[in-house]
Amino acid sequence: MGLLEKILISPSLIWVLPAMGFYLTNIFVGLFNALKKKTAQNLRIHKWLYYSIGLSLVCFLTMNQIHNENTLIDYMIFLYIVSLVPYSKRWSYLIHALIAIVGFTLLPLLIVIQI
Repeated sequence: MGLLEKILISPSLIWVLPAMGFYLTNIFVGLFNALKKKTAQNLRIHKWLYYSIGLSLVCFLTMNQIHNENTLIDYMIFLYIVSLVPYSKRWSYLIHALIAIVGFTLLPLLIVIQI
């Protein structure tokens, strides 16, 4: 059984894939905001994509708690993405982007730990 098949049959890991997709899209929207055009509509899209990431991760944690047990690392990654990434908006764009990229690289760790 391959890695993708294990992810697709898992009721909790399937929620990490949309979170990663929303996260990658949000990174590109954030780059567009920082480098090209920062409009109210683009900021609204950036905010709603972030909410989608949070909702996907909440669904992951809920389903993972029902079928398995969440580990401390699962909660730490969730708290990093939910608390530190938005807090870093107060700093420069570059630091916010770096912290967001680190959060994006932590998402596959959720998959690796479960498999």
